[in-house]
Amino acid sequence: MIEKSYYIETYGCQMNEHDSEKMSAMLGDMGLKRVESAELADVVVINTCAIRAKAEHKVYSALGTLRIIKSEKPELVTIVSGCVAQQEKEKLFKRAGHVDIVLGTHHIAELPAALQDVWRDRKRRTLTEWSSDVESLHTPAPVKNSSSVSSFLNIMQGCSNFCAYCVVPYARGPEQSRSMEEVLAEAQRLTAHGVKDITLLGQNVNAFGKDLATGKTFADLLEELNKITGLERLRFTTSHPRDFNEGLASAMARLSRVCEHIHLPLQSGSDSVLKRMRRGYTIGDYLKNIEVLRNKIPHVAITSDIIVGFPGESDTDFAETMKVLATIRFDQIFSFKYSPRPQTAALKLEGHLPEDIKRARLADVHKLQEAITRDYHSAAVGTVQEVLIEKTRNSCGQATGRTRTNKIVNINSSREFQPGSLVGVKIIRGLRHSLIGEI
Repeated sequence: MIEKSYYIETYGCQMNEHDSEKMSAMLGDMGLKRVESAELADVVVINTCAIRAKAEHKVYSALGTLRIIKSEKPELVTIVSGCVAQQEKEKLFKRAGHVDIVLGTHHIAELPAALQDVWRDRKRRTLTEWSSDVESLHTPAPVKNSSSVSSFLNIMQGCSNFCAYCVVPYARGPEQSRSMEEVLAEAQRLTAHGVKDITLLGQNVNAFGKDLATGKTFADLLEELNKITGLERLRFTTSHPRDFNEGLASAMARLSRVCEHIHLPLQSGSDSVLKRMRRGYTIGDYLKNIEVLRNKIPHVAITSDIIVGFPGESDTDFAETMKVLATIRFDQIFSFKYSPRPQTAALKLEGHLPEDIKRARLADVHKLQEAITRDYHSAAVGTVQEVLIEKTRNSCGQATGRTRTNKIVNINSSREFQPGSLVGVKIIRGLRHSLIGEI
């Protein structure tokens, strides 16, 4: 029997990366071997992102390349999964007639059965219906290999906030939480396999448990996870400011395994823009959250998201965003130009801005944030940081790991480090996106 192979190309967020890890494990369990290019594969999965137009354009570009490969290898099975698959289900077969399976965000677990169906009768499959209990949410996180020290762990899926610019509720559905018992069992399984660093995933982890009506909160979950033997570090993403509270900050400060880092998307520094975005908080509310975090956790690293050029954003609105960025001084931000997305409320708003204005504003944000991050990295020089080793050697021959505040550190040393070991590292240089250290 000829061994079949697969290739997965992933776009988008950590949730998509984790879905791809799960699909890779499923295909491996079917006996398929992973290869490093679509040209070498018998099965190709394009796991897609629809959060911005640019991400979607990349998907269709990849599908164009796949069309050429399939014309030369007709037996190739092509699969589109993820958010574009969910949103564009009606268009995909029309725009990409060479696609065999469209696998929506609630149907990742059905990949093996869908693939077997296509092999058997070569009929196309479309699986995009919503489910009240997403099976793949309960699919255990795969341990990537014996030396893996970090892992994602899904605690919930979907979002019920319906921010005016965001496709997530339409692409991932409403919030669905896993039970606390199931999350704890999976975390214990991961640590039993040597995982030291777990990142909890959800579109809005602060809302964990609300849909279950058990009375258990996200802070309660952190409390229980913190008791697990073998776990060194616990991280989470993403938090919605509207659902952030002092109880979560207190838990972060008190629990030894919870890292001193939080990603808290601001999106805009203007109250009028936040209102049009339907974010559900004011700048005053947000600043109170920052004050609570920094009072309870003095060395906390706070990262954020910023959208520039939202419909109706005036020069004054943008100036307020720049002022808030300069006041808060995030460790790092992920910043984007507003991108119109299908089904979202923002499409109907007046005042859509031209690309040149959005581009100029984004450049200003980048310039300011790069200076702030550079200051943080410079201030770290001379300090000793606890680094969890993730790779024994990178492309420059350095060991690589992360601090508790989620900063990448490349270590100049001839020593051989065991992945998962905790090392005291003196920072000797700050770079744009990372730090250089020595033992």
